[in-house]
Amino acid sequence: MKRTLLLAVVLASASLPAFAQDKKASNSVEQAVLKLEQQWEDALLKSDVAALERIYDDSLIYTHSSGAVDNKSVYVGNIKSGVTKYESMKRDDIKVSVYDDTALVICHWEVHVLNRGNKIDTNARYIHVYVKQKDGWKMVAHQATRITQ
Repeated sequence: MKRTLLLAVVLASASLPAFAQDKKASNSVEQAVLKLEQQWEDALLKSDVAALERIYDDSLIYTHSSGAVDNKSVYVGNIKSGVTKYESMKRDDIKVSVYDDTALVICHWEVHVLNRGNKIDTNARYIHVYVKQKDGWKMVAHQATRITQ
């Protein structure tokens, strides 16, 4: 019995460095994704199309809180042409979850946009999906859900 207990303790302690390594790697990915999230916010507020082109994967599916869906070229094109102009945003309650080569971000945001000359004020929660590519982490999906309360 003592031998079995000793063997279990030895095996458990041998796996701790691997667990710590995984946790450290996960924290590193979380920090990288949070940095991308800040770059995304900055790019939207500055209408920095070049930065958005780097952040978004070519397969991006951008679902607005209204339910409208854009692909990367339409969404970025609207920002580039001035059809869509982000005036301000405030984000909080940001959480990142990492699953191998995929990272999910959930967040609350209040965003103020001019779209085709119409002011749109939105209180919503969003989810971003990032996938690790050869050239780094890329956003492949944005889904916003308006908070009506």
